[in-house]
Amino acid sequence: MMKNFLLLILATCGIVFSGAAQENSLLWKVSGKKTDSPSYLYGTIHIQAKEVFAYDTLIYDKMRSCDALAVELIIDEIDPETTKQLMLMEEGTIADYLSDEEYHLLDSVMKARTGQPLMLFEKMKPFFLASQIMQTMMPKEMPLPLDMHFIDTARKMDKNILALEELSDQIGAIDKMSVEEQVDMLMDGLTDEENSMEKQFNQLVDAYVEQDLDSLQVLMQDTALPESFGKELIIKRNKGMAKALHKIMKKQSVFAAFGAAHLVGEQGVIELLRQKGYKIEPVRFDFAIAE
Repeated sequence: MMKNFLLLILATCGIVFSGAAQENSLLWKVSGKKTDSPSYLYGTIHIQAKEVFAYDTLIYDKMRSCDALAVELIIDEIDPETTKQLMLMEEGTIADYLSDEEYHLLDSVMKARTGQPLMLFEKMKPFFLASQIMQTMMPKEMPLPLDMHFIDTARKMDKNILALEELSDQIGAIDKMSVEEQVDMLMDGLTDEENSMEKQFNQLVDAYVEQDLDSLQVLMQDTALPESFGKELIIKRNKGMAKALHKIMKKQSVFAAFGAAHLVGEQGVIELLRQKGYKIEPVRFDFAIAE
C-alpha cells in the first residue's frame, strides 16, 4: 500500500525528500565561487496554511538583498490551456481502471469535495484527480500558496523573477508513473484511515515549521513508489535546478525559493552546488508560535 499520499501530491511543488538531512534550516546562504554578494536558498511548500507564513522578517530581508527571485515555475504565467492538456490522459478514462464500487466511491468523494461529479473529470490523470481532492482538504487561510506569495512579494520589490524549470519537467516526472500506479495511489489515499489526508497534512505542517528535515524525510519515505518516479521527480530535477542556479549566480545574486524536498540529500541542490565549488551554510531563524 502506498502511504503518505498527501505528501506525494504536494511533491509537484517539491516536498519529497531524498537522502539524509544535513542540518535543520529552510534558509541557506550561498557564497564563494567568485560571487560578488551572497545568494540564498529557501525551502517552500505549496500550501496556504497560515503557520508556514509565520517566518521571521529575516526572510524578506534576504530576498530584498538579492538581485532576483528564482522559483521552480512562474505558475501564473503558464498558459492554462497547456496545463489542462498535460493533465489529461491520452487514451481512455479513469472508469477503465476502476471497479463499479471504486467508481462509486470516487464519484461520491468528488461530489462531496468539489460539488461536481466524477464524470466531468474522467479524462484527467489520476494524480491530478487526487490533487483536486487534496486542494479541497487543505486550509485556505492565506490568499496564495507560499511559493506564489514569494512571487507576488518579489514583484512588489521590483525584482526580476526567473524560472528554474519548465512545466514539462514536473509533468514528465508524474508521467513516469503508469495510470494503474496513479489509480492505486489515489484509491489508497481515500481508503487508508490510519494515514488519512488530514493527519498527514498536520504532520507535514508541524515538521515544516519546526524545520525538522529529518522528520520530513521520514514522512516522505514510501518504498511502494516506482523508483523511476522518484528519480524523475527529485534527482533529475535537482540536477536541473542546480545547473540553472549556477548559471544565474554567475551574473547576479538570487533568492531561490523552491520545494524543500530539493534542498538536502546526497543528490540535493545544496550538495550539488557544493560540488560546483560554492560555500553553503544554514541561516538560523524561527517561525512564530501561534497562541
